[in-house]
Amino acid sequence: MKKAYFFDLDGTLADTDADIRGAWKAALKDLGLECPDFDSKFATGPSIDDVARTLFPGRCDEKLIAGIRQAFGFRYDTDGFPSTKEYPGVLDRVRELKASGARVFIATNKRYAGASAMCEKFGWNLVFEKLYSSDMHKDDPAIGKLRKGALLALALCENALAAADCAMVGDTANDFDAARENGMESVAVTWGYGTPGELAGADRIVRSPAEI
Repeated sequence: MKKAYFFDLDGTLADTDADIRGAWKAALKDLGLECPDFDSKFATGPSIDDVARTLFPGRCDEKLIAGIRQAFGFRYDTDGFPSTKEYPGVLDRVRELKASGARVFIATNKRYAGASAMCEKFGWNLVFEKLYSSDMHKDDPAIGKLRKGALLALALCENALAAADCAMVGDTANDFDAARENGMESVAVTWGYGTPGELAGADRIVRSPAEI
């Protein structure tokens, strides 16, 4: 067993796709942006910045991304997440790992406002030691907004953890790449949003929470 486990949120702890897609569509409508092939291009999991660049290639500058980020946050962070569902058994396994002496954290590309509200709704804040979110230090000029690899590096440093003693549990290439950047083992879950090709990039693949 590892000393610490970092869990992705979207597609790993909960099925958040319906609420995220709905907020994205509402945000684009608010901004007057048309994306006819939204449903075929959109993927839950990557950061808002990366999704925006995928949806609007060639014309997605920082001003557009900032506008989308603000509009999405307005729509998503306070809607109560009515369609979001926890994946059965995952939190039970997290509690078991914690009871065995492991430290457990959340590491997500999600906005801190939305992620923390979701943690409170589902009681995850009572289980996980800390939530690490990509924009949690956005107002600190010395840190700023972090990609997941840098976010994991920060978490390792803050908690005096060696990468070899930790594992990143997630469902997409973003999670596995971030783990690899830090020399951390990656564990892919099959119930999330990752494609078979993405899952193959992890060190291990699990098909049930009990295997984590």
